Amino acid sequence: MSFCLIFSSAIAQARTDLKSFVAIPRQALEKAIQQLALQKGRQVIFLPSRLTLQSSKPISGRLAFEDALKQLLAGTGLTFRQTANGITLVEPAKRDKTPSEDLPSYDDSSARAEIVVVGTPNTDLVSFLGDLQLHPKGVSLDGIVDNSVSASAQPGNSGQQAILVRGIGTAGEATTIVYFGDVAVTGPSGTGSDAARSTIDLAMVDIASIQISRTSRGTEHGVGALAGEIEIEPERPKMDTLEAIGTASLSLLDGGNPGLQLSGTLNAPLGPDAAIRLTSYGIRVGGYVDNIRTLDRNVNDDEMQGARAILRYTPATELDMSVMLQWQHRRIADTSLWTRSLGRYRTDRYFSAPTTHDFLLGRLRTQYDFSGIRLTSISAWYRWQLDRNYDRTNATLVQGQDPAACQRYFDLGDQPCDATQMDALEAHVATLTPTLQTLPIVLQRASQEIRFENVGTQGFLWKVGALVDRREEHFRSGLSIYSPDEQEPYDYFGLRQLSINRWQASLFGDWAYRGGSGLQASLGLRYDWHKVSSRNDVLVPNFLSGSAESWPLTIKQSRGIHAKAHIDVPIDQRLALHAQITRSFRPAGVNTAALLVEQLRTFKSDTLWGFEAGAQMRWSPQLSVTIVGYLNRWQDMQYRALQENFAHAYIVNVGTAVIGGGELEVVARPEPHTTIRLAGSLISSRVESVSESGPLGSGAKVGDPIPFTSTVRSRVSVSRKWALGSGRAISAKADMQYQSGYRSTFNREDPLFLATGSFTLFGAEIGYQSDKATFTAALTNIFNAQADLRALSNAFGVGQTLSARPRELSLTWKQQW
Repeated sequence: MSFCLIFSSAIAQARTDLKSFVAIPRQALEKAIQQLALQKGRQVIFLPSRLTLQSSKPISGRLAFEDALKQLLAGTGLTFRQTANGITLVEPAKRDKTPSEDLPSYDDSSARAEIVVVGTPNTDLVSFLGDLQLHPKGVSLDGIVDNSVSASAQPGNSGQQAILVRGIGTAGEATTIVYFGDVAVTGPSGTGSDAARSTIDLAMVDIASIQISRTSRGTEHGVGALAGEIEIEPERPKMDTLEAIGTASLSLLDGGNPGLQLSGTLNAPLGPDAAIRLTSYGIRVGGYVDNIRTLDRNVNDDEMQGARAILRYTPATELDMSVMLQWQHRRIADTSLWTRSLGRYRTDRYFSAPTTHDFLLGRLRTQYDFSGIRLTSISAWYRWQLDRNYDRTNATLVQGQDPAACQRYFDLGDQPCDATQMDALEAHVATLTPTLQTLPIVLQRASQEIRFENVGTQGFLWKVGALVDRREEHFRSGLSIYSPDEQEPYDYFGLRQLSINRWQASLFGDWAYRGGSGLQASLGLRYDWHKVSSRNDVLVPNFLSGSAESWPLTIKQSRGIHAKAHIDVPIDQRLALHAQITRSFRPAGVNTAALLVEQLRTFKSDTLWGFEAGAQMRWSPQLSVTIVGYLNRWQDMQYRALQENFAHAYIVNVGTAVIGGGELEVVARPEPHTTIRLAGSLISSRVESVSESGPLGSGAKVGDPIPFTSTVRSRVSVSRKWALGSGRAISAKADMQYQSGYRSTFNREDPLFLATGSFTLFGAEIGYQSDKATFTAALTNIFNAQADLRALSNAFGVGQTLSARPRELSLTWKQQW
């Protein structure tokens, strides 16, 4: 029996299975199931038990997979079901459970210890357990991504975050694409032309699976990515099941406010061919940052409410249609940034500056099978509104000491200010504080994707598709004097209005061969055409920052090729080898910062050449080892630069960098019901060449490492399950994660240089499970360690830090009816 760490990336498997010759001799039933899965190239999950150890019936002949499995299971007390993720679940026939209940989360180590997965995956044979989670227990994307040591979620301001895969991220358009129900969701760029830190913030409630790809899979689907992809698939309606699920969770935070989560799901059939699934949730995450200036405690409370409805209609075997509507409102009372010099989790901002996120998504997905060909159409639209507020008092005071601002204020041209004029400017700036910056942004996006592919699991397979995508961003950036007595800012001393439009058209295709022995090879190509334009209108000139004049429509076009060549070779039942070469592309763009010379008004596209090779070794089922090494060459790397007066951020191409590393995962099962998992990654980066504008991006020099990239990340977990009989069990888990520090700029000579320290976090969990209910108590960051996830200096403050949460105890109850 193989404990194979493999998975399917497809949202749904083929509903029909072509007949082929099957020959399964009499043997232990679990061996027979495994052999059938390998012959048919399908994935099967089951829990080892006395039923799977009984002797099987011999079968032979030209049979479809489902028919052959029915013959194997006849009279054994076992049955099977197909899940929404294309996985076949074998379970006791007497149990009245749905597939989603029986597929435990990959965070649930007690259940994972008993899972046996067999068959041939649709993607890599050499893959990682941490990159797939079925029914994830976490409700935030950053916590879920943390389970994969090569991907990290790095927090930004106002509840936003950047997803880095193998150290690739930091600035510009998002390098890791997040899909929610097949829809690519990317945040707005803002005034800094930086969408990388505006990743989706939807709550992970009633989610079927999350899959992390460490390289771009843009030749297969979607909008394409430079570094990697994260696919989030909500639970689909079940056609023949009426069920309700409720979850309640209470968390107690050391030195902070308590948190609460309530969620509910109703799945209801609507006749024989339709079903609807309704989910709603309310989440409150307690704050822990204290403001020593205003004497307010725990200022960074975070509240979220949302609802989702999915209607599914299958009027015929070959047609599957679904409509999804998702709404979410989020309010963050204040930023989680705190200042090192003031002490742990302390800030001295002049006032709180809340942020609200309002998100509305609609999606129509249609799958139609005809003559062995499947058509998939995905039509999507969403609107994301962010109302962001910042305490910009410190930045305003800094600009009040800027000689260039003084020249603009007194209209001196190139003539420098004297000391009296500089003093007069400082006195004037003091009257403008405390300063509030408001930045309401509205992003609307519409996309249409169509894919054609042949239906099958073996032989020569192909997929071709096209995508049309358009994004529109509109926002106002205003600076005013803050007054707690006024509902609206009453005195703007800087106000501008911006609009950004992006168009994309793509053609993509993937051709693959999958042999019956597990051999896999594929070749993919993708062509992208991009066009981005921006316009800036200054409504109230700001002589401090330099936003004094409007500029006309600026347009930048770019074209790029994505390519992939991949092969998996099974040597025997214990060893599989993997190799892949990729080329990915990120489009050029237009900066929105004021006072930029013409050659910096736009920036070029960047590309990533990648090679990886790996192996997976299995000693079934006691031990599995997966190891991968990779080398990426990042050309014309886009990076964030700051103007001298810190008023605006913009993007430049700093040069070329080389990133190399290795990843390891070991899963051991020394005895039944016990699982040990060790995962680790090592990343080394180096700037290979610097462009003419490279010094603007934190002064990059040849030999410098890439900022915000930890060299070492590792995670160890140990889990155990004790069966109590009658479907009841107790489980326990302990885990430890380590992350080395990193630097905030390319080199130490940069005046904004900061370095974070390494940290180690410990957690523990104990749970009770029955057929219809679970109760879990989890303690995270047991020793209350300070884990700095991001540190930076700019005009808002020196030594600002975003950290992992302090020690937290969570109690969660989940009930199904």
